[in-house]
Amino acid sequence: MISVHRYTVTKMMQVLQRFTESEEGAEATVQMILPEGRNPLQKEFNIKEIKLVENKLIGPAYDKYRLMILVE
Repeated sequence: MISVHRYTVTKMMQVLQRFTESEEGAEATVQMILPEGRNPLQKEFNIKEIKLVENKLIGPAYDKYRLMILVE
């Protein structure tokens, strides 16, 4: 069974507020990840997951953490 999150504005603000409670989350860069193979005409997406991940780039990285928003 596929888990679907239903984000209202209130729920979205609660989730984002939790990230601001830590220094890593508050200073993270936000990045949206679009699904592979999507129709290029698709302009609207549902949010599937929001998570904080460490930026694993080699060399000097300006952003130590990223807030990833995975959409479907």
